Amino acid sequence: MLHSLRRPDMRVLHVYTVSESLPAPSKPIAEFIEISFSLAYLAAALKRAGHECNLVVLRHGRFKRELETAIERSRPELICSTAVATEYPFVERIGRWTRERCPDAYHVVGGTHPILRPDEVAEGPWDAVCIGEGEAAVVELANALARDEAPSEIDGWWIKSGGDIEKNPPRRFEEDLDSLAIPERLLWRDWITDARKHTILIARGCPFPCTYCSNRALSKTAEGKFVRFRSVASVIAELEQLCEEFPEATYCYFEVETITSNRKWAFEFARRLAEFNAGRETPLEFATNFRVHPGKRFPDFFATLADAGFSYLRIGIESGSERIRREVLKRYESNQDLLDTFADAQAAGLGIFAYNLIGIPGETPEDFMETVAINRSAVIARSYIGIFHPYPGTELATVCEERGIVVPRLEDCAERFRARLGLPEFPDRQIERLFRDFKFLVADERAGLFERADAFAWQTIRGYPALERIARRFRGTGILSRIRKVAGGVRSLFGGTGSSENGA
Repeated sequence: MLHSLRRPDMRVLHVYTVSESLPAPSKPIAEFIEISFSLAYLAAALKRAGHECNLVVLRHGRFKRELETAIERSRPELICSTAVATEYPFVERIGRWTRERCPDAYHVVGGTHPILRPDEVAEGPWDAVCIGEGEAAVVELANALARDEAPSEIDGWWIKSGGDIEKNPPRRFEEDLDSLAIPERLLWRDWITDARKHTILIARGCPFPCTYCSNRALSKTAEGKFVRFRSVASVIAELEQLCEEFPEATYCYFEVETITSNRKWAFEFARRLAEFNAGRETPLEFATNFRVHPGKRFPDFFATLADAGFSYLRIGIESGSERIRREVLKRYESNQDLLDTFADAQAAGLGIFAYNLIGIPGETPEDFMETVAINRSAVIARSYIGIFHPYPGTELATVCEERGIVVPRLEDCAERFRARLGLPEFPDRQIERLFRDFKFLVADERAGLFERADAFAWQTIRGYPALERIARRFRGTGILSRIRKVAGGVRSLFGGTGSSENGA
């Protein structure tokens, strides 16, 4: 039931959940680089429309006390949640509790999972489900509520009305990203420990057909241009505002699927960043995503990035097997393309953070050892790995379904750390063993027992969220760091050396 509103604006509470959080009493998010762009953009749009926004960030486990306090302080009339597939069970549980606590508020949810699985999500405790980009949609809905009107016929929403669901069509992708309000960061200050590292979204969408990624499915959910870049001037303006709001900022990560999707734009952006940094007493450090292109090299572009202040690039190797990349992942770069890109980046002074998968359908243990080999043969600052999980709507999720593979729903984000697909070509136990041992496998021969044991233990712990939360409490006390120092001292007595730069 909608209650009577006496003001022209709405009191909005944004609810965000984190599975990999710092333990209480620390703030739940370590750095601003971890904020949710979706909620930050929605809050900015709502505030520009005259609505009042508040935020609560909830850890897995105990959440009721924190949420109760947020509700008492903000007295919300509109509650907005967001969810990816792995967070949705927790988000739904919060939604059901919040509906009991705030029966007169209007409860909505959006995010990747609701967009790709609206039928499933509409069965949850929500008054409406956002089925696309939400900035304009949420403002129109909030304005209707502020007029004491029951929302209806608003594009971009599936709206419950009585026992029915009003399935409105999706809105077109917002082509003019510059028209959106700069995302709201100040709301996050009370929930984040370190305000030195930040991130800015410079584009939306991806032109590539990778079978493990949700972007392909998302591109089919609405009409209009899917791959869109902001203007360089718009991004620089946001960077300037960020530095005014957070003078302690030292680093900014530019979020984009791959910066070379628009190469002319990318060169101009790098030049403008160089000018920006030239005007600062202490230049900022930058980083971004880069995709390796078949048969193409970018030494001049890498040099331009380095001159602008970029320190490293995130690059997805995914698999060292050209067969798996080509036939399963629809990535057509060769291993030599990867090695050439890494060498060119190193020559320009850029570090490489490499991202890898294990347990891809069709992958064998022999294929994975090719992943190990390319991580060992390249000059990589850090190598990361995750266990493959088929997310809803992706092409590989369909492949799993066609093969009769049952995809379990694991707690929290454990799907990246535990193998549960039962692939006959690559047994789960072998996947998990190689996953846990990855740091040692890609390190050089100097890596010793302590490094291997540390990486192996932590990779194991992360597959069990309850155990991980306990471990993070110990990390927060500094006990583990002191143990490492003692272990390092003991190892040095027996002729050991420093740890490798590679880290899983």
